[in-house]
Amino acid sequence: MEKLYRLLYPMRIVLVSSRAEEKDNIMTAAWCFPLSGNPPMFGISLAESRYSYSTIQRGGCFGINLVSAELEEAARLCGTKSGRDIDKFSEAKLTREEGEEINCALIKESPVSIECKLVDTIKTGDHYLLVGEAVKVHKRKEGVKGLYQKAGTEWIEV
Repeated sequence: MEKLYRLLYPMRIVLVSSRAEEKDNIMTAAWCFPLSGNPPMFGISLAESRYSYSTIQRGGCFGINLVSAELEEAARLCGTKSGRDIDKFSEAKLTREEGEEINCALIKESPVSIECKLVDTIKTGDHYLLVGEAVKVHKRKEGVKGLYQKAGTEWIEV
């Protein structure tokens, strides 16, 4: 069967940061979306086998870090390597920034980061929907274009 979710593409690429037992991780994701305006809530969809799934579950939070064209190389690295094996902050040459409201790692180079407290996990077929309540937004740059996944490894700037 055709991958029907591809009908919704392009989708914005984000870097999802997480922390558990003081070990930080980053994953690249395109399945990130708003769920509620009041309270502000966001969802990310990922497979249970992903290292980020376990760090988010154990740490109880995640950061949504928007990706600009300047972060493309880092985003590609974070989407192809596992945090089980490497320190992605170091390998991608990204700077950790501490969350202000919760114990969550953020990415200083991101134009916007959103601190999210994990409030629910819902099984949805072969993925889980991790629901986070936004507790703080860090705006560093205005008017920056984002990267979007068009298909597979094909990305475009919009």
